[in-house]
Amino acid sequence: MATWTMKQLAAKMRGLDMAMLSTHTSRGHIASRPMSNNGEVDYDGSSHYFTWAESRMAKDIERDAKVSIEFQHGTGGDFLFVQVQGTAQLLTSKNAMKDHWHAELDRWFTDGLDTEGLVMIRVDASRISYWSADGDGQITP
Repeated sequence: MATWTMKQLAAKMRGLDMAMLSTHTSRGHIASRPMSNNGEVDYDGSSHYFTWAESRMAKDIERDAKVSIEFQHGTGGDFLFVQVQGTAQLLTSKNAMKDHWHAELDRWFTDGLDTEGLVMIRVDASRISYWSADGDGQITP
């Protein structure tokens, strides 16, 4: 079993932009959506994503803040799978959002940080599991 520190895992995750963010629905199902971490590849146990305040994802998080995020990369013998369990918060403060905003987001949120109904999801990890060609393990941040 590999035993990595958070810093070592973050280095291996560098470049993994896309993830699947999963929430619990009002009917007890699990709903997953592809999300971009906006190029923030220096993972420190927190992730940030943007969505609409009225989206199902935001409503799911308001009801149950426990979420899961899955990252993956690789083919053949070089692979990395990362599963993050954590707690999500919905943030509406422009000050909180500005440090995580990237111009590519203007594609979906045409008024930038001034887009009506914009929220940022912050996910703080409580447990991280990983599997790689070098082994697997868990980190509790």
